Amino acid sequence: MDNVTFRQMSIDDFLEDLGSKKPAPGGGAAAGLVGAQACALAEMVCNLTASNKAYAEFHEKAKEYASVFSMARSISLDLMQEDADSFRTLMDTLRSIRTLPLEERRSRQEEAFKKAIAVPQSMAQTMTDLLPSFTNLLLHGNKNALRDAVMAAQPAMTCIRASSLTVKMNLKYIEDEFYEHEMNDTFTVWENAISAIDAVLTYQVDL
Repeated sequence: MDNVTFRQMSIDDFLEDLGSKKPAPGGGAAAGLVGAQACALAEMVCNLTASNKAYAEFHEKAKEYASVFSMARSISLDLMQEDADSFRTLMDTLRSIRTLPLEERRSRQEEAFKKAIAVPQSMAQTMTDLLPSFTNLLLHGNKNALRDAVMAAQPAMTCIRASSLTVKMNLKYIEDEFYEHEMNDTFTVWENAISAIDAVLTYQVDL
């Protein structure tokens, strides 16, 4: 499947690649697919809500959310590809700098890991920004699709957690204390966003 992007693959072909010994796709691309599925399912709930007269007061918001989720789904598919490409670039860079002087090698390595962090960071932030929309669907969307709304929210949180884990693993190779401090603040934002929707799922959603 060389030169074929993930979004051009069948589901079966992508999973075949994911299950192979290839270095990419890996966990990062898998997290992106989870995020894309979350968005697609949320989009479905939006459409079922916007087409139901019983939810007339929420129609415009549902249509707005559907458009946002559709865009985020496309972004997530692109980020899947970018993550795999980024990982290959990271590996190529680490191999190419082995013979460089120590200080230059450290500098190039840190720069490479920062670039590798950018994609999973974007995945996690994209889903985090959408969590309020997922929450509103849970509370105001078509009740006949409530289980679907729940099943959309869960993988959205999983995408954030998985992407955060990838960032943390790469962060171990970065010595820039200011950068590390900023990322730790970002982790807190992501975790608080997950806690907020998790509380809604636990205390306000009755299946």
